[in-house]
Amino acid sequence: MNWGKELRAFRQRTGLKQEAAAHLLGVSQAYVSRLENSTASPSAQLEVKLERLLQEPEHRPLFEHFRTTISHSPHLISMLAEVDGKVVVDTVSEALRDHGTPFERLTPGEVLESTNSDVIEILNAFLTLGAFSGRVASMQVTWTYENKGDPVSHWRTTEIPVRDDAGRWYLHGAHVEITAEEKAQLLRDWDGPIKVRTFADDDSEGDAEPNPANDTEAA
Repeated sequence: MNWGKELRAFRQRTGLKQEAAAHLLGVSQAYVSRLENSTASPSAQLEVKLERLLQEPEHRPLFEHFRTTISHSPHLISMLAEVDGKVVVDTVSEALRDHGTPFERLTPGEVLESTNSDVIEILNAFLTLGAFSGRVASMQVTWTYENKGDPVSHWRTTEIPVRDDAGRWYLHGAHVEITAEEKAQLLRDWDGPIKVRTFADDDSEGDAEPNPANDTEAA
């Protein structure tokens, strides 16, 4: 096994810093760098530590456990990331993939693309509104899957920004299949396929004046 290549891939996937990996392995950060650059080879004892780090759950960062809960969730859940200005698939639940079209083809690392106008608008909004930089509290979107030879389906997805151990932002999405009529109503209610909730919205709700109609006094 190419331990350096495996360790680098593990760190990139989990956001683990070289210094943190060095601490877990009991070596220096400089040694980790040499190992990943293939200028050093691990001893048999270090290979055991590397295998434990890469495979045993207790040595994984917290966010890696979060990914695992998504992967094995019985609900229709996905998680998206931004890579080089593109929206990509990070994690997909088994239930979502098993649901069938259009999710069975989703693959981690795949760039999300579409010819559907509302999906294009949604993906662009994820990037321009700062969904991957923590600038929104949540986003609700409604969209339609249409592909020749496949059944048409309509969806409502709630996207919640979450952050990993390294400070990178992702979108945790919960998907619900809806009818064409329900989608049409959402488009009217939201004046488009997207409803954005900002942190300012949350603050304004917290500062709202109490409604006197909700106050009761003893007679």
